[in-house]
Amino acid sequence: MSKQGSLVDALRKEDLKPAKADEHDAGFNPVCRYVSPCRTGKKPMTVWFEADVIKQLKMIGLQEGMTIQSMTGEALNDFFSKHNKSRIVR
Repeated sequence: MSKQGSLVDALRKEDLKPAKADEHDAGFNPVCRYVSPCRTGKKPMTVWFEADVIKQLKMIGLQEGMTIQSMTGEALNDFFSKHNKSRIVR
């Protein structure tokens, strides 16, 4: 019966293997490689708020015919202006 190596040894051997070229490419995502053209060059940002905040934001969006993305962009541009920065959200 052959003796199995330890998990630590196996992990060390794995670390020594050269990485595949794809893993170092910008935007590498092993789950999904397709990126919608409107998301090219952008990064996601997640925030957490109480349910009432989200509900109110959605209601305003429906009333004004705006998406949460566009309302967030408008709010960020206002915040940037307040701090003497360029309004860069399109």
